[in-house]
Amino acid sequence: MMVTNGEPSSYGDFSHPLASTATWNECVQYCYDLGSCVAVFDNNCQMFEIGGIETAKRNETSRIAIKILMDNSTTETCPADDSGTEEGIYITNTTYQNYSISYNDPTWTFVSQTLTCPTNFSLFVRPNGLWCMQVIEHYACCNRTVAIKMCSTNYSASQLSGVDNQAEYDYISALTIPIYQNVMSNRIGNVTYNFTGIWLDGLRNSSCTGVTTSPCNTISAFSFLDPTLSYPPQGYPWLSGNPNGLTSPGDAIALRVNTESTYGMDDTA
Repeated sequence: MMVTNGEPSSYGDFSHPLASTATWNECVQYCYDLGSCVAVFDNNCQMFEIGGIETAKRNETSRIAIKILMDNSTTETCPADDSGTEEGIYITNTTYQNYSISYNDPTWTFVSQTLTCPTNFSLFVRPNGLWCMQVIEHYACCNRTVAIKMCSTNYSASQLSGVDNQAEYDYISALTIPIYQNVMSNRIGNVTYNFTGIWLDGLRNSSCTGVTTSPCNTISAFSFLDPTLSYPPQGYPWLSGNPNGLTSPGDAIALRVNTESTYGMDDTA
């Protein structure tokens, strides 16, 4: 927290989260501990969350505390100069909020941006950008073409997601196991299945069609459309023997669940 002399001058929503007997230090600590708090003013702990304050002005008789990110590569203390450009960030499972604070004497200006994932989607912060993801269960078995259309039509122009890392793989696996359990306990279209899966981003390159030797038996055999996916992605642990291209044409990737404890990536038709 950067404590300086000033007061809010243009703002919207605010709150007084603490009792009137709370000390200034308790107020500052409260803001520090609350992820969405960006500033507190010494007026019975007047608190502003991200997006709630636009400007503050220097006032030598008042004090305001502003939450900023520290540059841990150089120091673990707040900057001695309160007139620089600072920034902050707040991330939840579904929301990403970042803000910047710039100073033009005598005014600090707060600018914020918020990304909120659609309902039932989860947020992942990737090196290449933000990504919202969800596992969607179809009422019947479907091929990759149907899955792509379902994403685009029913979920705000969504697309098949890639899997960037282990955390994303764990997330989709945890959501796919209940689908497997449902499939195992119910006949689908009068058919009994002994495995299930979900379609993911990844198409075999034409140069690897029908080729099962290196590098065509690795993730390098596939290209991806997911715009923030790292390359090579680290979230594709293969089932034993995959990718092998044995299921003709074997040009796409699915997370295949054979049992509740046996699952992984499979290149399939």
